[in-house]
Amino acid sequence: MSWAAVHGVVLGLPLLLLTALCVTYVGKTGEGRPWLARRAAARRWLWLVLVGLAWIVPWSGLLLTYTALPRWLLGSGEWKTLALPWMASWGLMVPMFISTCAYLMRHARQRLLGGLWSRRALWGLMWIALGTVLLAGLLGSLTAQGVFYR
Repeated sequence: MSWAAVHGVVLGLPLLLLTALCVTYVGKTGEGRPWLARRAAARRWLWLVLVGLAWIVPWSGLLLTYTALPRWLLGSGEWKTLALPWMASWGLMVPMFISTCAYLMRHARQRLLGGLWSRRALWGLMWIALGTVLLAGLLGSLTAQGVFYR
């Protein structure tokens, strides 16, 4: 099994699952999930792990790409697949969305601002984060299978 597959399964899959869980949680801001609303420590742990994974996954993917750069380049210096630059740019947007959402959620909780507008904005932001996680994961999976190679 290659490092790219380990990267996708060990880091990417939990990121996808945690993002989906947080999207459902953010959609019910102020109400929360019954098991999560009662446990502030579980809620903090969930967000901490999600934000950590959101930053680790794209940076470790870039590290894997650039440490074995000849594997991903043609002889002329062009990328073997055009999906790699797109996957990296979409993947690096994920931690920005998730960190912003985590900050806004914490800020809203501290100031007790849970209005309809902020709930919809946070929900939309997390849906965008989930979409970018899915898109980057799909590009990574298809690239690992050799679909986008020239």
